[in-house]
Amino acid sequence: MKLIHILGASGSGTSTLGRVLEERYQYKHLDTDDYYWLLTNPPFTQAREEKERIALLKRDMAKYKKWVIIRLEKQK
Repeated sequence: MKLIHILGASGSGTSTLGRVLEERYQYKHLDTDDYYWLLTNPPFTQAREEKERIALLKRDMAKYKKWVIIRLEKQK
């Protein structure tokens, strides 16, 4: 398996699992929060434009042969 996609709610351990898979199996950990949010202080206050998010994510998905991607789902 070369690609792993993990879904989960905030605080459910998805990012921790992604980091473990990266360290143990040499997968590149891609967290969608890193593509969605601009670096701001305080964090998570300004979203990137959709086209930029998609371009950055596609670039990194093509760059690495094995990756695990984390996507957080909003709790209902």
